Amino acid sequence: MKRLYKTQLIFATISYISCIISCPVLAHEFWIEPKKYKLNIGDVLSASLFVGQDFSGYENPYIKNNFSRFEVLYQNESQKVNGRIGDRPALNLIPLHKGLTVILYQSSPTYLTYNDFQKFINFTEEKGFPEIQRKHLSLNLPEKGFKETYTRFSKSFISVQNSSGKDRYSGMELEWVMEDTDLPYNISKNISFSLYYKGIPHPNSQVTIFSKNDAGKVKKSLARTDKNGIFTLSTVPNMSYLIDSVIIRKIEPTSNPEGAIWESLWASATLKSD
Repeated sequence: MKRLYKTQLIFATISYISCIISCPVLAHEFWIEPKKYKLNIGDVLSASLFVGQDFSGYENPYIKNNFSRFEVLYQNESQKVNGRIGDRPALNLIPLHKGLTVILYQSSPTYLTYNDFQKFINFTEEKGFPEIQRKHLSLNLPEKGFKETYTRFSKSFISVQNSSGKDRYSGMELEWVMEDTDLPYNISKNISFSLYYKGIPHPNSQVTIFSKNDAGKVKKSLARTDKNGIFTLSTVPNMSYLIDSVIIRKIEPTSNPEGAIWESLWASATLKSD
């Protein structure tokens, strides 16, 4: 049994590392993608973990060491996600309750080494931080061989029988919270989200919005949270949505085991309108 577990871990880890190597530094979003966003009582909730670009990417396996939190949140209870090494989809369970159901995933910190400064510039500019290049150079930091650490904070919104209930802040360092309460089953409407950073609404943060129809065609747009940290998503029928926001900050190399000098925090949320 131990040998089988080790073999599964090795293959899953090799697969995951291959993805990390092959995925470009620029705009490597991470998101949760359920097989179905609307369930009946007793249905199995299956959801995949993806990393990629433009709402298309590689499906990550279930690897317990890769996350610090993986849960399903109900109105008054949470359920930990347990799986087997290498599972795809990573989540397979029967929800405990009906109503608005939220899948939550917080990754373990991951480290990345930059040997091409232009890739770092492209990444920071795309995510809304054009000033970081100047700050990096003004601090006389190296232009290659330096490290960044990044952590993912992801949510996905599911309806079980109905969409009654309210999302809540769960304590992640960067987190989207859906502010609308008791959504109708058909959520083709304007939906408000607050972006929380360290427990406080984060104003003027760039938001990348991806919309994908049932044929897989994706559109991308940009917006910003308002002065109260709120972003309003305008939805249309039969569309899946991914919203993404990133914070990039300077850190001390002594604060982490790999000596990283930059840290990025990625918050994403997915939902589908009927």
